Order: sequence, then structure tokens, then C-alpha cells
Amino acid sequence: MITVLTDKDQIAQLQQKFKNQLDRFLNEEIECWIGYHGGSFKETALYSKELNIWMSNFDYEKLKINLFGIGKPVEGGMNSIIGQINFPLENINRRVAGVFAIEDNKNILVLHRGKIGGGKPGIGKNLVFDNYRGDFVTAIDGERETEFCLVGELDSSHLPRQIANFIHEIARIKVLEDGNEPSDFEELANFSYTDESSGQTITERTDPLVVERIHGIVVNALATELQTREHIIGNDRNRDLFIHNGKEISTLFEVKTSSSPQSLYTTVGQLIIYSIPIKNKVDLIAVLPTKLSKTVTNRLDTLGIKLLYYRWEKGNPIFIGLDKLLKK
Repeated sequence: MITVLTDKDQIAQLQQKFKNQLDRFLNEEIECWIGYHGGSFKETALYSKELNIWMSNFDYEKLKINLFGIGKPVEGGMNSIIGQINFPLENINRRVAGVFAIEDNKNILVLHRGKIGGGKPGIGKNLVFDNYRGDFVTAIDGERETEFCLVGELDSSHLPRQIANFIHEIARIKVLEDGNEPSDFEELANFSYTDESSGQTITERTDPLVVERIHGIVVNALATELQTREHIIGNDRNRDLFIHNGKEISTLFEVKTSSSPQSLYTTVGQLIIYSIPIKNKVDLIAVLPTKLSKTVTNRLDTLGIKLLYYRWEKGNPIFIGLDKLLKK
């Protein structure tokens, strides 16, 4: 179970830890103007060349404000806010997108409600939830359960990159409303199944803790590699990533952050089940961090599933043999 936190003193402490994590990367101060819907203000922005984001944070009324932009701020110039991860200091405030939440094992998560509009028409929660490449979690949110975008784990060494990944995702999703990417494949079924004993709808997204904390980082890194090679890519709530030409999907990827038996079970099932509505021939590729045995590799090959491995270098996933795999 995951529960949204509401204690004022605890949230203040968690905000400080949130900022301390980012301070390891935000090593340049730039005096500039920050623009928002309806106005602007002068502020010191903290910039990270490695993460390619800037941040400005301060207290405002009963909120902890964390504003983010992409790229190096223009000193003395105007800079636009791309996304915000703000936290209400106490109680539940669903108009504020950011929350800290706690798992049963006391692990603290940074979550986001998916509200990124900033006053722009058409940029709503549905657009975010339909296109976000990261993971989702459901948390006890006062008297109700709410689905959130998972930003990251507060104590993880990956948190700064998880935050940067989230901000870059917001930027990408905002562009979608302008029609700069091909339309969704709406005819693809939204697969799920029902556990007869409990009646609960089950998908991997709600699997108790196989929440893949760095999943979004890997997916976005692979997406960037594919776009660099001039492939047209897409994704939806079930499919991590696919290559298409606007009418047909040619390659379907399923990304995992573990090569455990449980991950392999879900990988095989998802690639096969989620490829069923695709009428044309489609290449199925499992993206894994650890090399499998030759026996398992050969068996997956008989199912039409190819393997793409990646390794980590300086906090970034590096994909091994991607060009060779795409040429097959």
C-alpha cells in the first residue's frame, strides 16, 4: 500500500531532501527572468549541464514550489517554465500536482498528479496519462485512491535523473497537443484480465512491487536512440515503445529493468498479447539489462522474440547492438 503524506513538518524535511538530491547536479547559478502564464518574476535559477534542466524553488503561501525548465537559462533574459513538482505543506490539496507518498516498507516516493497545463488549453491529465512513458502507481489519497505518475524514489541515487526524465517527458507531451507527432493507434485494444478470485483488474502497472523505478529513464533513452536513427516512434498505456510509419507498427519493444523470471514472464506475455491487434507482421523485442542463457535465448527466438541488452554508464543506459538488431 502507498499512502500520500500530509504532515507539515515531514513534508518540509522531505522537500529539503528532494532539493539536496538535485543540488548534487545543479551547480551553476544564473540570474534571470522566469515566465509563467500571466506574468514573470526575477529569480536565481540553478542549472545542471549534465541533466540539461534548471530549477527554481521557494516557499509560497502553504506550498513548496519547484519550477523546472530545459536547457541553460538565458542570463538576464526570459525563461519558460516547462514543468512544476510542487508540494502542499499540509493536508490533501489536489490542485497541487506533486506529493510525497510512503510505501509499507517506509520507502518514500515522489509522485505527480499529471496536471501540467500551465493555463494552456488542451494540456490535461488525460493527455499526460495516455502518453507518459514512465510508471504509474495508485496511492491512498485522503478518502480516495488516486493514480499518479511515478517520478522516482526520494532516497535513490537515480532521483535527479528521474526528475530530469519527468521534466523532459512533460516537454514531449506538451508538444503532442500541437500535432507534432503522429496520431495514436486507437484501434489497438487496451488489454487487461480479471483475477476470478478477487475481481480486481490486473495489469503489470498495478503489480504490487514490481514498480520499475528507472523504467522511464530506459524507455526514454531508447526512444532518443531510435529518433536519432530517424525512426517514427510511439507508445501507449500498454506498449512501452513501438516503431511505426503512421499506419502500421513494425517493431514493438517491451522494456524491463530486471531479467528475473517474473520479468521474463510478463515480457513474453505482453509482447505476444499486445501484438495481437496489430494485423501486419511485427518484430517483437525484449529490452533487458542482463544477458540470458543460450537455452532461454533460443526458446524466445522460437516465439519470435528478439533480445536487446543495455548496460549502465555514468547513470545512462547504453544499448548494445541496436543497429544490428534493427537491420534484421
